[in-house]
Amino acid sequence: MLQFLLFLLPVAGAAGVAGWGVNYSRPICAARGSTVTVACNFTFPLVNEHVKQVKWCSMNSNYKKCDSGPYVYDSEANNNSIRFQYIGDKASDCSLLINDIQLTDSGEYKFRFITNSSGSMWTGDPGVIISVYDLKVSKSNSIINGIIPGDSVNLTCSLDCPGGLSEVQWFKNGELMKQTNPILILNGLPAENSGNYSCSLRKFTNPLSGETLLIIVVSSVLLVFIIIVAVILIRRRKAAKEREEPMDSHYASLQITAATQASAVYSSLQDTLKE
Repeated sequence: MLQFLLFLLPVAGAAGVAGWGVNYSRPICAARGSTVTVACNFTFPLVNEHVKQVKWCSMNSNYKKCDSGPYVYDSEANNNSIRFQYIGDKASDCSLLINDIQLTDSGEYKFRFITNSSGSMWTGDPGVIISVYDLKVSKSNSIINGIIPGDSVNLTCSLDCPGGLSEVQWFKNGELMKQTNPILILNGLPAENSGNYSCSLRKFTNPLSGETLLIIVVSSVLLVFIIIVAVILIRRRKAAKEREEPMDSHYASLQITAATQASAVYSSLQDTLKE
């Protein structure tokens, strides 16, 4: 099973009382789709007693001390999600494994344990913060999508987390490429290099980036043809608009003249009848 732990800083502890306590890794930043290990350990002072139940809760669906469910993991439940796996024990290790982590998994998580002594339980509060982001692909070339053969372009795979990515995997139209550097340099692009480019973390078989970047390498002949067609269409549209404006003006003047003449004839007829 592939496990991936991103940017774990020094350990922070949830304040303990008389030997009770839970220590988590500091805020975790991960890429969507990766597998994250939340490092955790706990202590309790009851030498002659043991832990009978362990739980993990998400503050997205729980609150305060996680006194009641729902839980993302409960050692006494039979319906735990396969994405959340407890890889610790009931002695001191409370580590949690989150598979295929999603953007909606971002938030605060807390560990809670209960001993076999009545009323003996503890929740690590505050918990550990997990932030999940999509990998992004950006392009150095200022032209949107269209590139002329022979041009060079740099594609960058990045993640909105502290530090940076040392190695990634690049995909073109879903097919794995050999390059592993976060910056993919494409020099002297031939037309066959057109396609959708995406990236993922190292050793992942599928792209993890939330969006793909479409690169279209346009031949110079085709580009000139497109420009000529665009210019012709613009000129035709402009000429048609100019022809329409005089016609509207002439129509309006005809209407006014006709109305004026009719009014004059009507006035003359009234004068004749009065005489």
